Amino acid sequence: MASDLDRPLDRAEAFFWFLDRCSSMNFAVIAEGGGSLPTARVAAALATAQGTHPALRVAIVPVAGGGLRFAPRPGARVTLTREAGGADCRAAVARSLAATFAAGDAPLVRAHLYDLDGGRWALALVFHHAIGDGRSGFRLMRELLDDARGARAPASPALPAPSPVSLFPDALSKEAGLAKAQAWKEALRAEPLRAAAVPGHSRESGEVRPRIIALRFEEAVVEGLARRARREGASVHGLIGAAELIAARDLFAAEGTPVLMLTSPVDLRGSLRVPLDDATPAFCVTLLSTLAEVAGVEGLGALAARLTGDLRRQLAEGCGHLFYHLAAPAETLPATPEAVAGFAAWMRRMPTAFVLSNVGRVDAMPAAGGVTVDEVSFALCPMAHQPLFVAAGTWGGRLALNVVHDGARLAPEAADGIAARMDRLLRAAAR
Repeated sequence: MASDLDRPLDRAEAFFWFLDRCSSMNFAVIAEGGGSLPTARVAAALATAQGTHPALRVAIVPVAGGGLRFAPRPGARVTLTREAGGADCRAAVARSLAATFAAGDAPLVRAHLYDLDGGRWALALVFHHAIGDGRSGFRLMRELLDDARGARAPASPALPAPSPVSLFPDALSKEAGLAKAQAWKEALRAEPLRAAAVPGHSRESGEVRPRIIALRFEEAVVEGLARRARREGASVHGLIGAAELIAARDLFAAEGTPVLMLTSPVDLRGSLRVPLDDATPAFCVTLLSTLAEVAGVEGLGALAARLTGDLRRQLAEGCGHLFYHLAAPAETLPATPEAVAGFAAWMRRMPTAFVLSNVGRVDAMPAAGGVTVDEVSFALCPMAHQPLFVAAGTWGGRLALNVVHDGARLAPEAADGIAARMDRLLRAAAR
């Protein structure tokens, strides 16, 4: 018997609900492949997934007196559209990223099937971020495609995901966590995070116009990046982040070394009191940020090591859990225009940050039912204080980077320039 997700949103989930009221926080998982993928089979796979996964059949509704709640909506069906995608579907996916889910909408996911040139197809799932994240989104995409291709046995209904915040380790939750977060807050007051404002980037609110730039790297480049990372005492994530910041440095005057910030969304599933897996869609992510002086390409290795080391330090110290104690108590706020305006004002104080989200290595899917799945990637629109959001995933040994900017806040030519420089930097680093 299927169980429903019916509980209050915790602080992390509510925090991202309020972020979404300020600037679309939808994220998309995008699969591309070849062969015949009938609409009816995809629709049937979506119906099966809704019966299996509680988060795919809920709305988020306000609670009297403040707060938000997951409310079951078992009769609501995922919208599936099919349309021509041309050479690629990135512009169409970007439009869906920008279309927010209204309060009370259900379900909080939609699906788009695109017919691409050359007999190819693409399937995009667009999620409200409070019900899922990149890792669980990739898992769901695999399930859907295997169901649609007849390559998967029926699955048992999943249990509703518990509140991740309720599973924080004892030392990082409740009174102990609040005390540590307060000490961190005092340290930040004494030495605030100050990142340079990016020339040409506007933080003004308005219409969101995300644009996706695709960078793709063959297996030999990925292997070269792994070798370079080992030599530098860094991770591949650190190398990509360093390339992102160094590429962005060209937006500044040639002289000097601006201080820039890199924010990394980090999965919390393995660091909870009861570890969770990604078997059902759920939001289980935090944000960790590092400030660094950014010199030219000659500093790539040192910057990669700095970013890697600081991320590892913060993970070891539990900063990912403590971040939500620092954040506005969104789980108590009323879902009113006034509360959203106050939350937006709080967010406007955030330092400018570039973002790198990395789902890591994902196994390729074998062909089945005459259908190949050649790539799965993801994308998310940056918030107002984020000039660029880079979404990374290594699919079957090949690296896919979707570089996303908001055309209302950063001009396409600036974003194209950063993406092109990232491509050159990473290819050179892999040699």
